[in-house]
Amino acid sequence: MKTTGARNAGIVILPLVFFIFLHSPAASKELISSYPGDIIIGIGAGYSSPMGHYSGILSGSYRVGGSFMYGNPGIVKYLMGELDVAYARYPMKQSGSSFLESVSISLGPVAYYPAAPWLHPYIGVSVRGAYLHLYTDKTDRNVKSLKPGFLAKAGFFFPVGRGFRLRLGVDYTLEFLSGKALHGITVVGGLAYNFNPLEKTGSLLPVGPEGSIDWYLSRAERALAAGETQEAKDYYAKVLALDRNNAVALEKVGAIRKAENDYARAAVLSGEKRYFEALPLLAEAGVYLGAARVEEEKIRKLLEGEMASLEKEGVGLYEKGDYRGCIAVMKRLLLIDPKNRTGLIYLPRAQKRQEALEKLR
Repeated sequence: MKTTGARNAGIVILPLVFFIFLHSPAASKELISSYPGDIIIGIGAGYSSPMGHYSGILSGSYRVGGSFMYGNPGIVKYLMGELDVAYARYPMKQSGSSFLESVSISLGPVAYYPAAPWLHPYIGVSVRGAYLHLYTDKTDRNVKSLKPGFLAKAGFFFPVGRGFRLRLGVDYTLEFLSGKALHGITVVGGLAYNFNPLEKTGSLLPVGPEGSIDWYLSRAERALAAGETQEAKDYYAKVLALDRNNAVALEKVGAIRKAENDYARAAVLSGEKRYFEALPLLAEAGVYLGAARVEEEKIRKLLEGEMASLEKEGVGLYEKGDYRGCIAVMKRLLLIDPKNRTGLIYLPRAQKRQEALEKLR
């Protein structure tokens, strides 16, 4: 029953992928990727059913594995490379303790299409190498071998935001064992994470025809990611010319304007050598302005020589019971180096002690 179900799932999903790929309304639009490249790492599991000659010998097996994908739409649109590693263990029907164990590595291209922001059908092929271990308890026989093979896959990616995406699909595998073809159909599901900064921040936007609002918004997001703030502002201005109440453009323009004001205030403070007041403003402005990030790093390097004395002063205040003073010093220390070990240890300690004292009053 499970073998039949897996086979039927493959029969349904494969034509459906091709139908959506070729006939989706989104396919008539010229989609332009709003991100420069994707590095996606995922985990998955599924149920694998042997077919053909070995379907009467081997039972189905649960399969687990992981994958690494990379693609750059600026080079080849809608195409990624995938490295897949999987493990499966097929019990033999005639003996509960006999089994065929498989550890496989597959590598090949995967083509996908953004039919909708939340639905990306995919299809791919891979070359496959499998380490097979056959054990039969009746003869106490162990046979281990490396076998080349083939993998075909199809299904859907479901981007769910913040860089995460679900995956549902069907894999077909083929290798030869003892001169006979070992076919397999696996229904797979999994979760993956995209390290692309645009998708991580949830700013990946649907893209429409050139000159549309969505097209300008996607170009603005890409410009921000590349540090081209003025270019982003120009694109947002074009969005607002088409729709003066566009919420995304208004929010981004407001955030950029605030960042520019923060950067200007920080420049004044820095000129007056009030560096510890300037650093928080530069950190906020740096989200949108590359110049603010450069200035922030410059000031931190300038203040590095004060770190040892601040550490000593802060620890001393803590030991004397001056937790409020310790908190102030440790915050200054972490402005210079957010990863400073002394600051990360003593700041929360001093805050807890200060809170406890205030409750007693």
